[in-house]
Amino acid sequence: MDTRTRETGSVLRLVSAFSGTFMALLDLTIVNVAAPSIQADLNTDLAGLQWVVDGFALALAALMLSGGSLGDRYGRKRVFLSGLGVFVVASVLCALAPTLAVLVAGRCLQGAAAAVIVPGALSLIGQAVPDPRDRARVMGYWGMAGALAVIAGPLLGGLLVDTLGWPSIFLVNVPVGLAAIVIGLRAIPESADPRHAALDPAGQVLVIGALAALSYGVIEARSHGWESWITIGSLTAAVLAAVLVPLVERRVIRPLLPLGLFRDARFTITNLASVALGFAANGGFFLLSALYLQQLRGHSAMETGLALLPMTLSVLPASLVAGRLNAAHGPRLPMLTGYVLTGAALAAMTVFDAGTPYPVVAVLFVVAGVGQGLAITPAAAAVLETVPLERSGIAAATVNTARQVGTALGVAVLGTIVAESRDPVHGMQVSLLVAGAVTLAAAALLAVRWRAPERPPAEQVPASEPVAD
Repeated sequence: MDTRTRETGSVLRLVSAFSGTFMALLDLTIVNVAAPSIQADLNTDLAGLQWVVDGFALALAALMLSGGSLGDRYGRKRVFLSGLGVFVVASVLCALAPTLAVLVAGRCLQGAAAAVIVPGALSLIGQAVPDPRDRARVMGYWGMAGALAVIAGPLLGGLLVDTLGWPSIFLVNVPVGLAAIVIGLRAIPESADPRHAALDPAGQVLVIGALAALSYGVIEARSHGWESWITIGSLTAAVLAAVLVPLVERRVIRPLLPLGLFRDARFTITNLASVALGFAANGGFFLLSALYLQQLRGHSAMETGLALLPMTLSVLPASLVAGRLNAAHGPRLPMLTGYVLTGAALAAMTVFDAGTPYPVVAVLFVVAGVGQGLAITPAAAAVLETVPLERSGIAAATVNTARQVGTALGVAVLGTIVAESRDPVHGMQVSLLVAGAVTLAAAALLAVRWRAPERPPAEQVPASEPVAD
């Protein structure tokens, strides 16, 4: 095989991985601008809309650890392409859903498929580009693919909803998914590391139970009351399941979540920060697009997509800059900068009301978009740097799981704060203040507790080797 053929194969391999990432992440944002249309057509309330968003996020968060392990065990190509196929089928189910229950079921199936696609794409990149510096640059391009999904979601979703109706936002996945499958069948080589993979049914059930019970207790508390046995029972079950997870994982030979990975402070802090970013940025995005721009400011779906452009467009160049900063200085600098910008922007958004001048809104959207673009890509690169190559699947799955756990909690908690408030404007302002505070707390953790990779003391370095500066 000549050099040109190998280079073409590598490019096509990345195209398939990036396309799968684009499709999976598109559905994190595109549904938000369709929320009012779905609410009217399926006759639901804010809690129903929360489940449409959280059905996807919960399945993605709960199953992503298994998704990474499946690729490591049974073959990264096989599992990645199977996930793409399931996602296409689930998208058709969502588009044809006659009731809220069917739509939520389709969203859960989409999330389960995305739980295979996202870590699978990152693991394919890790296998294809083993050099850390080259991989950091490629991760910047992967971040651009995700940023393009963020950009396209609100704008494409608004256009489709206003012209073809909300089902079309799911049908758009069909050609993208099929193209990624065709390219991947040809270009992706098979690889696996079954000795390092794990399928842990007990741990998986506990993770699903903890997230589902917590989300149900928070979202449905408005209907049942915080003092009801259903709410208290759900929240208690979530706590018990969460406590049991590490106890079970310590006894499993090949656990779903290898606790040893968390001995590295960088790995632990990156995952905690990712939970915070998902909670604040993605939970806040749901409120801004579904509630603030459409219900409080009266924008149509298309107008909402255009209003969100300053935020979504700023993510793309910031992701590219993040990749370059990460390659040159490591992940901490772009992550810390991104978290500070995102947290400050969300906190400042507490001034928003129905009459806030749009230039003020646009400026804060830009700051938030730049912050997210700087924060997301280095987080994935950071965890890949802390593990050996054969653990790339589980490492990639862990950091993405953390962010999606945050997303599910953010949509549930921030949406419930709004629902519990008598004044929706005040409720939104309180929610955004909480989101900003959580993000800035994560920034403080990155600033204070992050430790650079350890180097041997100067006196232990052999005389023939220079001491690193």
